[in-house]
Amino acid sequence: MSRKRVFSGALTTVLAIALTVALAACGGAKATEAKVSLKEWSITSDVAQVRAGKVQFVVANAGKEPHEFVIIKSDLGVDALPVVEGKVDEQRVQVIDEIEPFAGGETEKITVDLKAARYILICNIVEKTPGEPVESHYLQGMRTAFTVSP
Repeated sequence: MSRKRVFSGALTTVLAIALTVALAACGGAKATEAKVSLKEWSITSDVAQVRAGKVQFVVANAGKEPHEFVIIKSDLGVDALPVVEGKVDEQRVQVIDEIEPFAGGETEKITVDLKAARYILICNIVEKTPGEPVESHYLQGMRTAFTVSP
């Protein structure tokens, strides 16, 4: 075997290792995209299940009111999260990440690394107007299941 061929093979191996390290440093593979729409009183996603790994949620507030987007890891039913005064008790559930409240007509993005499990996507805003009942976005239906498979 010629020196040229051995050198070429070694160089290819070094370049492959460098590329692998560079991809890992940059976050590796591209995130799976899930488009989510928030509006009074629902959350819908264009996909209900993705594979484990990075997921970029592109969240559009199609409503008129401000909404937030909370990702919760849970085996509970979407309507069975612990609630205190209309709000899901975030101290008693496993919140993965969230987008703070944002106005109607706006779109926000968040990328998270999700493991295989069941998740619930919610809006956890509670409005309290004196003399009126508490308005809980979660209790009014702003919740949906989201599954991540291995």
